[in-house]
Amino acid sequence: MYFDYDNSNGNSIKNTLLNLPDAERHERELIRKDYIFYKGKCIVPIDKVGEDKALLGQNWEINDNCDYKPTQDIRNKIKPLLRKQARWMFGVEPTIKLKSDDKEDKDQCEELRKFIEDVLDDNSFWPTTKKAFLEATIKKRVLLRVEANPNSPLVIKYESIENFYYREKNRKLLYVVFFEEDEENVYREADTEKIYYIHTYYYKFTEKKERQAWYKKETYFNAELQKDLTIEQDTGFINIPCWLIKNSGELNDSFGESDVEELMDTQTQYNKTISDVRDALRFQMFGAESIIDGNMDDVSKLTVAPNAVHAIRTRDELAESGKQASMQRLEYNMGNSAAIEAYLDRADADMNVTMDMPQLKDLNNIPSAKAMGYLYNDLIARCDDKWNDWTPAFIGLFEFIKEVGSICYPGLYNKAWNQLKYSTLLEHNYPLPSDTEEKKTTAMNEVDHGVRSHQSYIKDFSESENAEDEWNEILQEKTALTAAENEQFNTE
Repeated sequence: MYFDYDNSNGNSIKNTLLNLPDAERHERELIRKDYIFYKGKCIVPIDKVGEDKALLGQNWEINDNCDYKPTQDIRNKIKPLLRKQARWMFGVEPTIKLKSDDKEDKDQCEELRKFIEDVLDDNSFWPTTKKAFLEATIKKRVLLRVEANPNSPLVIKYESIENFYYREKNRKLLYVVFFEEDEENVYREADTEKIYYIHTYYYKFTEKKERQAWYKKETYFNAELQKDLTIEQDTGFINIPCWLIKNSGELNDSFGESDVEELMDTQTQYNKTISDVRDALRFQMFGAESIIDGNMDDVSKLTVAPNAVHAIRTRDELAESGKQASMQRLEYNMGNSAAIEAYLDRADADMNVTMDMPQLKDLNNIPSAKAMGYLYNDLIARCDDKWNDWTPAFIGLFEFIKEVGSICYPGLYNKAWNQLKYSTLLEHNYPLPSDTEEKKTTAMNEVDHGVRSHQSYIKDFSESENAEDEWNEILQEKTALTAAENEQFNTE
C-alpha cells in the first residue's frame, strides 16, 4: 500500500501533472492523515513533526510541564479490525456463476466462466483485490483498470487514489488520468533528469454521435511536456477500461468514506488512557508527597521523577526551636483499577461494534455453526453492503474481458461466446466456521428426494472442474458394478 508521507519533489510533480482542483487536493490531505493514523505510531521523532501534524499518526503532542517524559503507549486496534474486514470480504475468493438465459447455452457459459477465471488467476486478481479493498476502506477510493494489447495477455491493475484523477457523471467515468514514474528514475539523481508519464482515457464522438474510447500517453522530463513523444489513439473499445470503486458513502457522495474516521476518537482515548495507567503503575503517581516544616525554596524545586532523591531543609525560623522538616508519602491504592479496566474494555468493544464485529468473548458456548452465523450476521450484512460498491466493477471487468478476448487471446477465445445471453452472479464466500458437513447432508437428502440433481451436488461439493464428466464416471462405475453383480448371480 504505497503512500507519499512527505511533500517530496516527486509528490509535488505528481499533483502538478494530474492538475488536481483545490477540493481534490484538500481531500487527499485528509486521506493521507487517515492512512498514517491507520499505520499506528509516529513515523518520525515527535519533536521533528513540525507543522505537518498528520505525521503524528496515533501519537500526540505533549504540552504538560513535567520533569519526566510521559508514556505514549500505542495499542493499534484499527489495523487488525480493518484487516479482518478485508479477510472477510476477499479472504476466500467469490464463486463466479454465469446463469444462461437459454438452457442450450449452459455448457458454453461454463466454458466462458472458466476462461474468465483463468484470466483472473493469471493476474492474481483476488489476492490483489483483497489488498485494494483494504486500501479503499482507508483512502475511500481505488481505480480498477486493464491494459489490453493485441495478442498479449490482459494486465489487470489497481491504482491508489494518489496516482489518478477522474471526472464522472451519474457514476459513469468520462475521463481518467493516471500518473506513472519511469522505472529508470531510481538511477537518476537530479530531479531535472527524471521522466514521468501521464496516461489519459477519455471519450470522443463520431459524426454519427457514436462514443469512442480514446487513449493518450504524454511524456514529461521533470514537469516539461515532450510534445513530440505524445501518443494519442482510438482504443477501439466501447467503454473506458477503468472502473472507479468508492467505499460506501451517502447518495451523491463525491469521495466515499473512510472506515478509519469513525474509529479515530475511540482509538486516541484508548491509547491515552492506557498510557496514563502505565505511568501511574511505573512511577507510583497515584501517591502524594506531604512535606511538613520544609523550606519553601526546596519544596518548589522538588523533582517529579521515578526514584528521585529529595533534600529538604527545615525552615529557618523553625530550626531554631529544634523542629525538623519531615516528608511523608500518602499512598493511594489501585482501588479504581476496575473502573480503568471497564473503560478500556468498553472502548475496545465500541470499536468492534462500530465495525459490526463480535468480540472473542461472544464466541464462547456457541452450539453450532448455524448459531455462529447468526453471531456474525451484522458483519455479513456490512460486507454485503460493501459488495454493492464492488460488484458493478467486477461485472464491467468480466464484460471487458469478453469484449477483447478474441483480440488478446485469439487461440483461446471462442467468438461464439459473444452471442451468449446470461446473468452474472457472484456468490460471497465468507470464512465462517465450517458447516460443510451439515450442508452436504442437506444436499444429499435433496438428491435422494429428487429436488436436486447429482451434477449440481458434484459442482458444489466436489473439486472436479467438470461436473458432467464426474457424473459420467460415476455412472460407468455403477454400470460396471451392476454388470459384475449380475455375472456373479448368473454363475451361481
